[in-house]
Amino acid sequence: MTIQTGLLANGTTKTACPVVRMEAVRLPDLNIPRSGHSLFVVNGEPTVVGGHTSGFVPTATAEYYRDGEWHLMETVYTHDHGLSVPLQSGEVLIGGGHAEPLGIGHIYSVEMYDPVSHSFRGFGCLDTKRCFANGVELDSGRVVISGNWYQSPDGIELFDGQKYFTAVKGVSQSRSRPYKLRSE
Repeated sequence: MTIQTGLLANGTTKTACPVVRMEAVRLPDLNIPRSGHSLFVVNGEPTVVGGHTSGFVPTATAEYYRDGEWHLMETVYTHDHGLSVPLQSGEVLIGGGHAEPLGIGHIYSVEMYDPVSHSFRGFGCLDTKRCFANGVELDSGRVVISGNWYQSPDGIELFDGQKYFTAVKGVSQSRSRPYKLRSE
């Protein structure tokens, strides 16, 4: 690791962010070609969920990478352009997406991914049908969710961390795949 410094015009020294050399490694191809999927890393395993395959057909599958290969799993629902939120519990909240091939419609469906058992459990519904949404977990374990495809209503909703999703309020400007960042 290298830490870069520089001299500012006023004569003070400024320390920049550390520079870490990284090498890209090409992983093997997925078992199922996909686009519009969610990607996250849990327990050191890159994992992809949902998306659509050739012909823009949503897929109810996921894959995790371990020991040099991708391992195929079945999800409960399809999540083409759905949301995924890794949680403090170690599980991942998965929800929403397109209802039909070719990016048509939206779904309420949600499920929880357990990366230890590599299993999915459907358990409820979003308050609003969504695709291209995003979420972030709060310290309380609740999850704030918003964002939607441009032709659909957007709003902020809250997942209680256990089972229920509740509308909080509308938004003045709808967003597609908005960034949600934790702040102090």
